[in-house]
Amino acid sequence: MRRRLVLGTTLAVGLASGLAAGQAHAGLWLSSPDLAADGTLTAPQAWDRDGCGGKNLSPALRWGGEAPTTKSFALIIMDADVKKGFRHWMVFNIPAGVHSLAAGAGAADGKALPKGAVQALNDFGPKGYGGPCPPPGQTHRYVFTLYALNKDTLDLNPDQPAGALESLVLTHALDKGRLLAKSPRFESAPEKTAEKAKPTDEKPAPKAEPATSAPKPAPGKTPTPAAGDTPK
Repeated sequence: MRRRLVLGTTLAVGLASGLAAGQAHAGLWLSSPDLAADGTLTAPQAWDRDGCGGKNLSPALRWGGEAPTTKSFALIIMDADVKKGFRHWMVFNIPAGVHSLAAGAGAADGKALPKGAVQALNDFGPKGYGGPCPPPGQTHRYVFTLYALNKDTLDLNPDQPAGALESLVLTHALDKGRLLAKSPRFESAPEKTAEKAKPTDEKPAPKAEPATSAPKPAPGKTPTPAAGDTPK
């Protein structure tokens, strides 16, 4: 009886510990305060080239709920409506103590990223964030995936193909949190045709000065010619 009691107590303690651990780690979550109420990305976050009229500003992101063993984070944004996927942003080596990225952190120079974080090439071509730019008349879905990793820094070359970088992330992933957003195409404003400047080399004709009539001579007197004048 005593042995059964000890085993029962041990099992109960183990279950309680497991429940406590489950409450402490509910799972990694990811959110953005920059999305519209219906989860739509806004015009400033859209791509700013190829006919799309955004400002290419990455949205602010927040996260938490990672496992205590997390040593770094990686972020990947994909267009879910492109057949083979289209990567809009890839960031690695985000320190474990960081739980947010400011709006615009995805600029190509990387100056607004946490110290040590590295950006890879997006599928538009340059490094950093590339905003949504679906075909005209379409709305696409964009999957933001944040990975909690078991390694402080990934030994990678940011110029490597995106698929190889993704495989490396998955190899070290402990958990992931996802955010699904959508975006229509934000068309660029039509260019205004500048008015042609009128030629300025033509000078306006001078205004004719009003003629002054000579004073009439007094009755009975002949006007005296001015000096130098030859009377006709």
